[in-house]
Amino acid sequence: MLWSVYATDSEEVRDAVVEQACSQGDVELFTSLHMPETRDPAGWVRWMRRVHRTRGVRFWADVSPAGLARLGPPGRGAERPGPAGALGPDAAGLAELDLAGVGVVGLRLDYGYDVEGMRAVAAATGLPIALNASTAGAAELDALAGVEGLVGWHNFYPRPGTGLSGEYYARQSRLFTERGLRLLAFVPGEVTRRAPLHRGLPTLEEHRHRDAYTSAVRLRSLAAGVEAVCAEGVVVPRHLEWIRRAEDGVLTLPVILAPGCDWLEGTWRLRAEETGLSHRLEGTRGRALPGPLANADAMEAGSLQMDTLGRYSGEVHLMTASAPLDGEHLRVGEVAAPYRCLVGLLRGGREVRLVAA
Repeated sequence: MLWSVYATDSEEVRDAVVEQACSQGDVELFTSLHMPETRDPAGWVRWMRRVHRTRGVRFWADVSPAGLARLGPPGRGAERPGPAGALGPDAAGLAELDLAGVGVVGLRLDYGYDVEGMRAVAAATGLPIALNASTAGAAELDALAGVEGLVGWHNFYPRPGTGLSGEYYARQSRLFTERGLRLLAFVPGEVTRRAPLHRGLPTLEEHRHRDAYTSAVRLRSLAAGVEAVCAEGVVVPRHLEWIRRAEDGVLTLPVILAPGCDWLEGTWRLRAEETGLSHRLEGTRGRALPGPLANADAMEAGSLQMDTLGRYSGEVHLMTASAPLDGEHLRVGEVAAPYRCLVGLLRGGREVRLVAA
């Protein structure tokens, strides 16, 4: 997982982001070098240089022609006349910005660049280039074929109601994954909300009010291999751990268990067969039945039901759809409500880790 940090963040938020990112080892942060709200762009660059030198932090920077011109040396950052969308600062001006000395390892190019301008930036800086994966088209990607280190990086959306749909996100993502390109997307933070609106910064609109963990899992379910980026602040520590486990193929589900069923905590493999109704936990058949347990009005999706019938007695089903009560199962637990949205993403043969909610 990656994090984001911005010139508009408070010192407290910046420090928290750097500390959480550094606790994970190899550190890359996303930032912006063209935010109009930045009052002191040169001071922001000095901060970037300091944490790069003292903490080893590296940056992917969102840039624009106007933003680079603001950062450039006096007299060298002015835009040259040229075709619409062409590179703003000239190649010499870009070189003098000493992006490598600041720790910048990649540039995200969005508004203000055409294909030739993007190629010029890549050639002038020698840095990998990230395209806005939320808007880039196949023709643009084909025209940039051969640019070394090309990456797809989705947008985030401050205004409620403007985030991507899951279907559109998946379709756009395939443009990059089918070409073997690295792909990144944003999830909202959990501790602080960033300017300009403080309403979350998701790539998918459905994630605006959700936690970073379920959002990151959903992103990967729609686009295999996508890397989640926390768009603002930090992530709750347990969610950060669960995101790492999910990247390794083990999905964590917080559960509320019936008395005497604590033995269900731990990692289980789901049987390969998929019924559309439930996943069976391998190794549970033959377990002793607990005492009398109350059930709900139905065997609800997200509940854990223990079979009581003959040779199948003791086998635990994780329900993926609701079914009428049949008198042959005992309700032994349920996935906690904030995480129940993950149940439908499970597939047969996958490992699932049950933890106390």
